Amino acid sequence: MELNEYQKQAMTTCTESSNNFSYMMLNLVGEVGEFASKVAKMIRKEELAITNNELISDCRFPELCRQEDEMQKEAGDILWQLAGLCSAMGWELEDIARGNLEKLASRKKRGVIVGDGDNR
Repeated sequence: MELNEYQKQAMTTCTESSNNFSYMMLNLVGEVGEFASKVAKMIRKEELAITNNELISDCRFPELCRQEDEMQKEAGDILWQLAGLCSAMGWELEDIARGNLEKLASRKKRGVIVGDGDNR
């Protein structure tokens, strides 16, 4: 699926009261927080570990697979909110994605892929 098609279809589920910058921005932060909270709780319960910057989970156990499914759903909610925020701004997701890849390729080419700020 193309990003702009996702954005268009996603916004068919947007309510009128949600179709604005304030809601989309604030709820995007909320959805990212929900995702982070699920990860934190799994770490607390020793169902997940972060070792050498990798998430370690064992889906041989059904409860862990359910948690992974829940995390994927939260990631989908984050994507929906980002699509909504872009729509509220009059932007298309594909333009945002393309611009981001161009920015990153330029940084890599110039040897400044790691650092602070966008204008380097």
